[in-house]
Amino acid sequence: MTAEPKPQTYYSQAAIAQLLSSESPIKVERRSYQPCLCERLQSGPGGTRPLTGFELEVLRSAQEQLPLVSQNKLLEIVPGQPQSRLQQPCRLGIVLSGGPAPGGHNVIAGVFEAAKQAHPDNRLIGFLAGPKGIITNKHAEIAGEMVAHYKNSGGFHMLGTGRDKIDTPEKMEQCRQTCAELQLSGLIIVGGDDSNTNAAFLAENLHDLGTRVIGIPKTIDGDLQVPGLCQIPFGYHSACMAFATEVGNLNSDCKSDLKYWHFNRLMGRSASHIALEVAFQTHPNVILIGEEIEEKELTIHEVVRLIADIIVERAKIGKNYGTILIPEGILEFIHEINCLIIKISYIIAAYNREAAEEESFHKLPFEDQVQLIDNSDIWRDYDSRIFLGLPPRLQTGLLLPRDAHGNFQYALVNTERILLDMVATYLRKQRARGIYKGNFRTQNHYYGYDGRGTFPTKFDCDYAYNLGHTAFSLLANGATGYMAALKDLHKPITEWQPIGIPLAPLMHLEERKGRLELVIQKQKVDLESPAFQILAQERQKWALEDDYRFPGPIQFSGAGAEAKPITLMLNALGG
Repeated sequence: MTAEPKPQTYYSQAAIAQLLSSESPIKVERRSYQPCLCERLQSGPGGTRPLTGFELEVLRSAQEQLPLVSQNKLLEIVPGQPQSRLQQPCRLGIVLSGGPAPGGHNVIAGVFEAAKQAHPDNRLIGFLAGPKGIITNKHAEIAGEMVAHYKNSGGFHMLGTGRDKIDTPEKMEQCRQTCAELQLSGLIIVGGDDSNTNAAFLAENLHDLGTRVIGIPKTIDGDLQVPGLCQIPFGYHSACMAFATEVGNLNSDCKSDLKYWHFNRLMGRSASHIALEVAFQTHPNVILIGEEIEEKELTIHEVVRLIADIIVERAKIGKNYGTILIPEGILEFIHEINCLIIKISYIIAAYNREAAEEESFHKLPFEDQVQLIDNSDIWRDYDSRIFLGLPPRLQTGLLLPRDAHGNFQYALVNTERILLDMVATYLRKQRARGIYKGNFRTQNHYYGYDGRGTFPTKFDCDYAYNLGHTAFSLLANGATGYMAALKDLHKPITEWQPIGIPLAPLMHLEERKGRLELVIQKQKVDLESPAFQILAQERQKWALEDDYRFPGPIQFSGAGAEAKPITLMLNALGG
């Protein structure tokens, strides 16, 4: 006996297409939002005048390498007529550089709309795949439809991005050829410290072509700051809120399941700004701030004991759970580990300069790598004792490939897992002594790339849009070798002050691939700042109490839509 066939069901293709559309309802709604402008930019590109009250010093090395750019003075933008040829139709270029940061598309929107407002025949050229697009002259013209489609969305996918450094005469000459061929009056580089370093050298080398160059402060790490002038870069708030949403969810899990310690590593290569902000947003039980560890000169074993001691104390009151925040770059702040990183990076760079490509350091077996390092003239017996006393996972991590700039790639090292294992080993010893009697069950998490690609907060939408307008105003006044910025971000948008910060005074000498190079200096967490001082008071309560905070997802309307970074607002209290 055969079963009767089921009647065929017909689905509405239109209904399916609507349900599966890549245009989610929230993305469509966000696209309709028109970012607000500060009062000084509302009437179009303004004029500029010197901004007094700040002393900016330029290193001799910067004066020698950037003789034109190093003469720049701090500028503020005020309502009025620009003082430049850009009132005539012009062609501008823009490039997204480095890692993505929420709000990048709004910088493009700000530049585009300011340019079209100044003259309808102005054109904006977008370079593809980051600085490489300038070097190879790969570009696309940006149209109004593109700007409208990507406005208020995350990612850098309108143009793509990359980390290429313009660090050779050949690359610089290729950039000159591109700008000359396209007849660019201005070039805007959106990026972090390395990208703005590119901007400074491009400004110096493109001046004779008539191409002026402006940088835009972008990095989710939050370390591109200028005290009193640029409080934070765009993208920082959005990424922190994305991470805080996840950590807040784990806080909820802690309170519900009562059995896991969550070790969370947060992106942030050379500063702990992200960890600081996420701590204020979520109130974890343990928060490590790299700059504090550095100041106290803690060893990695002392850091392990710091974590374990709180776990032991919570176990005494029946709380075998909690959340721990670990900045991605914490190893750089542990002196004994950072010394190893610096020496190993130098040895790798020196070896690779002499070796054929197929014989590069990272093609060698692990044992040969260790032997090569051990035989180096700069490696001491003390270094070997430290290295051999580390867990194998950390030993392997210290030998991982460096990035294109010679930087140690902290994102590739599972620091949270390394610390978790070391804490577990320490707790076993404490249990044998009868000191620890709890249950240590764990989960480890890494939050990084998800925060880079999130929807921007409303704050970052407005901030990035104003930066785009600021950059155009600077170009319209003939400025070159500046970073566009906005003062007083803690105040209402109407009171933000658009300014131009000279790039040359931001430079310092930093070791890259075993050599000293002139680069933009990163700003670390200020341990004297109001924000850190308040954290130092509050975290004692957070350690033992379940004072968890649940920030929820990024909102574009409602109670949390107008929020700004807590770190920003706390530091403003001391201003």
